[in-house]
Amino acid sequence: MIDFKEVFIVKKFSIGIIVVSIVFTLNSISINSYRKNNEFNSVSNLAQATRNTDSNGIFKHIRIVKLYNRKYIIVSQNIKEQDIIDKIRDIEENQAEEENRNIEIIKPIQRTIVKEGFELENINQNNNITVNDPGYKYEWDITYTEADKAWPLINQKREVKVAVLDTGIDYMHPDLKNRVEVDAGYNFVDNNYEIMDDNGHGTHISGIIAAQANNNIGLVGIVGNLDVKIIPVKILDETGYGEISNIAKGIIYAVDNGVDIINLSFGIKAKSQLIADAVNYAKSKGVFVVAAAGNDNENNDNFSPASDGAFTVAAMNYNYRKAYFSDYGNSIKVAAPGVQILSTVPGGFGAWDGTSVAAPVVSGIVAMLKAENPQLSPSQIEDILESTATDIMYEGRDQESGYGLVNGYNAIKKVKEMEN
Repeated sequence: MIDFKEVFIVKKFSIGIIVVSIVFTLNSISINSYRKNNEFNSVSNLAQATRNTDSNGIFKHIRIVKLYNRKYIIVSQNIKEQDIIDKIRDIEENQAEEENRNIEIIKPIQRTIVKEGFELENINQNNNITVNDPGYKYEWDITYTEADKAWPLINQKREVKVAVLDTGIDYMHPDLKNRVEVDAGYNFVDNNYEIMDDNGHGTHISGIIAAQANNNIGLVGIVGNLDVKIIPVKILDETGYGEISNIAKGIIYAVDNGVDIINLSFGIKAKSQLIADAVNYAKSKGVFVVAAAGNDNENNDNFSPASDGAFTVAAMNYNYRKAYFSDYGNSIKVAAPGVQILSTVPGGFGAWDGTSVAAPVVSGIVAMLKAENPQLSPSQIEDILESTATDIMYEGRDQESGYGLVNGYNAIKKVKEMEN
């Protein structure tokens, strides 16, 4: 496992004393590190001092960083970007047994084709007229997470890009055609630039995030009217299966092409060093990675990518309880609506159940945060989502809902408070 950065919590001593102390004690330090990747790269008001040292090759760079919460950390950066890429390539070439293992979409538990009225059983109609999309009144994932309440608060600073690593996307769909950067996508299954969805899964995921608002057609994505683009990276074939090496390539491709967020609604019932390294590479470059928990009602703490560094999302039902199919475990960070979630499908619209449709709800909310403040780091975003989630199921963090139901409104309010 590559340690991209080693982060040390520092008590409130003066910075000068700390720096001097480091010089004399480097050789005897016992490293107690944890991964809060990229924390020092994107805090807008940080004050940092850099000291270069090479004590027995342990440290190449040391930085003392003041965070937005007025705490200090010492950051040791032990690996270069090229080292990370070389490591991933080395694993890809030399671990054929992992490379050949298939990974697959987290298959929806149920798929319901909806007609023009978009009426869904058990869903209370939302009568707030915020957008003119006819299906909006039945999109309970938007109202439960209060994403629509957050829309008017956001002062977008720049376009946000979300990579959907999946089965491709129906970029001709009327609710998606203006939301997809077709030329920026890639097909790692066939090694070409044709990213049309031949399964349907990637199209459904994409619509949850960014279906176009106020076009009098279909639905609206979690991000509403915000300028958010989907970057389609096809790493799964028409059956929903793909190779682990292509997953890693897809993640690296997305990162190197400037995305802000990566959505992973697939899984494998094993840990993958290759995927873990790719996810950590993304996080080291400031990209937030969201993953679905899985649909087997079992502990996923040893499943990839849920346990390999991604921000893992469980599914809940209308009653704020765990969806019966949702995986659980210590890896769960938050829960999101995952039952009868309306979205786009090739040729129309559908309502699907699964953690695979809960994950893009969170990806959409993260896109809202990045629209408001593009400088937010992955660790900051994680802290914001966790601290603003609505506690459900059990008091405090639990294995079924993590920190609770993700709340877009509370999250945006916290970002604005941090800015002020």
